[in-house]
Amino acid sequence: MDNKFNTSFGFTEEEVKKILKDFEIEEEIEDVKKWYDGYKIGKVDGIYNPWSILNFVDERDIKEYWVNTSQNSIIKKILKNSKKVKEEFQKLIQGEEIEVPLKLDLVYKEIEKEEENIWGLFVNAGYLKVIEMVDLEKGKYRLKIPNIEVRSIFVKEIISWFSETKSTISVNSLLNDLLDLNFEKYAKSFKKITKEMFSYFDVGRNTAENFYHAFVLGMLVNLKDEYYIRSNRESGDGRYDIMLEPIDKSKNAYIMEFKVYEEDEEKDITETLQNAKKQIEEMKYDVELKSRGINNIYKVVYAFSSKNVELEIY
Repeated sequence: MDNKFNTSFGFTEEEVKKILKDFEIEEEIEDVKKWYDGYKIGKVDGIYNPWSILNFVDERDIKEYWVNTSQNSIIKKILKNSKKVKEEFQKLIQGEEIEVPLKLDLVYKEIEKEEENIWGLFVNAGYLKVIEMVDLEKGKYRLKIPNIEVRSIFVKEIISWFSETKSTISVNSLLNDLLDLNFEKYAKSFKKITKEMFSYFDVGRNTAENFYHAFVLGMLVNLKDEYYIRSNRESGDGRYDIMLEPIDKSKNAYIMEFKVYEEDEEKDITETLQNAKKQIEEMKYDVELKSRGINNIYKVVYAFSSKNVELEIY
């Protein structure tokens, strides 16, 4: 590879396009941008994570490569106990931007004294990016999660924190039920574990789909050694929400669709489930899997109404 690329700080979009062209995978630019773009250095926006790009062109698979090694005990403590921080965090995992005071030159003691100092730690750790300064005098900035890769890792880590609560269900046992085709148990456990975990957050009607999507995607990251995990990608005549493609083609594949109950259009949440199933079939989301010789495909549809969830697997 041309050594003029500056891997110390990141790749620009022009550099990434050249890399993908050199490796004859330029058609992947749209998904690569969603997963690994989004960073900003100084006044230069649209910076790609170089570690992730190099690993992607090596493995040819869109997945998480970014690794964070920071100490997170204080973050965990504040997130669990601060209503204000939790409200802002909820916006972030739903893909929204937040406006908060930001201090980048801080130490852990300052975070413990003032909970809002946590945002500087998130930025320094690579979890968040600065969009713009909002108020110089108050030191307030607009922040967001930079891309899908960091968002899924971010959610996975938060899930692991909340899994430490006194729950009778673990994420691993939940996933085992799915893979072992214990669908009735999976559905029951999923409803229980989300109810327990989401007691920390407000899941409104307008944000439920993104919220649950982020949660499930973060949960499924635990299967990355067995499955290619893809989100919001084209297949058939539309875009599926989540697809689990087995690395071993003899194993089962899964397509997941999320829908929020529309009170004005649907008589009940059962109709929401049926509409999700109809979308999977009409849009032929399984075409991509079948084209790769995978025929054992299960569809999982989730219907949400605030913190109430129903699901069906077929």
